[in-house]
Amino acid sequence: MRQTHHFHPQKQWITCLKNATISALLLLVLLITHSTPVSCSSKAAVKSPQTTRHQHTPALWGARPNAEASSDVNHSNHAALTAAFPKHIIVMGGPASGKGTQCQALAEKHGLVHLSTGDMLRQSVSESTDSGESSPHISAIKKYMESGKLIPDDIIVRLVLDRLACPDCQNQGWILDGFPRTANQARALQRAGIHPELFLFLNVPDELAIKRACGRRTDPLTGRVYHLDWNLPPSRIIEDRLIVRSDDTVESMKQRLKQFRENAKAVKRCYSNIAEIDGIGTPGEVLNEILCAIDIYSQRKQSV
Repeated sequence: MRQTHHFHPQKQWITCLKNATISALLLLVLLITHSTPVSCSSKAAVKSPQTTRHQHTPALWGARPNAEASSDVNHSNHAALTAAFPKHIIVMGGPASGKGTQCQALAEKHGLVHLSTGDMLRQSVSESTDSGESSPHISAIKKYMESGKLIPDDIIVRLVLDRLACPDCQNQGWILDGFPRTANQARALQRAGIHPELFLFLNVPDELAIKRACGRRTDPLTGRVYHLDWNLPPSRIIEDRLIVRSDDTVESMKQRLKQFRENAKAVKRCYSNIAEIDGIGTPGEVLNEILCAIDIYSQRKQSV
């Protein structure tokens, strides 16, 4: 006998209603769950970007400030940082380290008086010769230079102190190029009350310094220095009259660098505010690194 299947519309409608109700409740639970705020004390709490971001504080000496610090330097705090720019700077570096170039650039950029002992010696002797009058220590300098002897520390220090007492140095500030060279000279400056706000030390490997020195050529008419590898003279006429300094040889440079390293260690022990500068790059690159270190110094001086 064939079985008969009975169809009950009312029961099927009730079943569909139950299924729809259950689905709606599940959807409501999911919505409530995802809209609930996450507690800050929860172990699964999401940390804000400010909490997880690495806060980089640049090192003081020879480091470049981060983007936020650079923005402050160039805009909102520019006037204050300009006022905080060091007015008394010593720059030390070995032969062919580029210290003269950097001193001149800093002096021109910030109105400081560029003081080189070599220039001061030549100028003092020249002026005393022209005027016919000179102080005892200037006369002594002339005698030492004429005989080719090393000028004693006390005479050099006296010359530097006289120059630092001049109105332009007092009003504009100064940058000492390669002085003091010895610990005795550094201590003599300290006893006279001369304390630099910043001591810049240019680091250049000996191999590069020797290459720089041995390629240098000097124009005896203008005093301008050229280089056979990266700063050629502009004309053949100038090239033909260029001369080589007697101490710009490999053997001479090795001796000079050895003496410089020994003196530099002793001089650096006399100062604490030292900015170590990488002097390997181009003059522009080295100057940028110096300015970044000075900017950071100025920010710290401003915050004190």
